Amino acid sequence: METNQVKLLTTLARKIKSEKKDRTKVVASLQSAKILTKSENFTVHYKNLNKVFAVAK
Repeated sequence: METNQVKLLTTLARKIKSEKKDRTKVVASLQSAKILTKSENFTVHYKNLNKVFAVAK
């Protein structure tokens, strides 16, 4: 990757990190990425994430 691309991606990552997020937007985003189902369970390919979020609860 070129230096300019790295700088642009770093800037974008900082912007995304600083944005306020609410639960509905996060869930919708994860569902559109096929990470969560409509019933808010992890899809088959991401079922290992249950281990991480089970500890966080």
